[in-house]
Amino acid sequence: MRLAIGQMAPSFATHDLYGRPVALESYRGVYVLLSFYRFAVCPICNVRMYQLAQQAEAYQRRGLYFIACIESSPANAHFYLDRTNYPFPLIPNLGGSLYHTYGVGSSLFGVMKGMLTRRQSYREASRLNLGGWNMRRMDGDIGRMPADFLIGPDGRIRLAYYGQDTGDFLKPEELATFLSFT
Repeated sequence: MRLAIGQMAPSFATHDLYGRPVALESYRGVYVLLSFYRFAVCPICNVRMYQLAQQAEAYQRRGLYFIACIESSPANAHFYLDRTNYPFPLIPNLGGSLYHTYGVGSSLFGVMKGMLTRRQSYREASRLNLGGWNMRRMDGDIGRMPADFLIGPDGRIRLAYYGQDTGDFLKPEELATFLSFT
């Protein structure tokens, strides 16, 4: 079931890719952008994480922190993401328990739409050497769609964005606009 603006964000406590504890409760008092990505080999997802990483410090100065969930095994996540050194927690969640908790769904139509309409993102991923469609290393739900949740300092969901295709994320302008009103 999809989550709605105003409801409490489901709490979780887990470990990131490097074994460090990550608990949503520890982010009380600040804003959190909790982003759900497909699997570690997804070029479009990797471009989005790269773009957020470029802005992470500026957002942190404004009180916004990032947490990323990737529906991959730790082994695949390490293989594709270790070299990126993202400045936010990466949670490998093969099997998608957090995805289910947050109502993040799947759509084969969304996969096809993303493959047809997000060519620029694929070119950008290739240019940056991010991801890559290695079918032998692909894990997770092939139809998984992305989602973003802006969680307020009080733990309530301020924005819930469910992507309609593989590259449909909350736009940076929408995030910036929202933060300018807080």
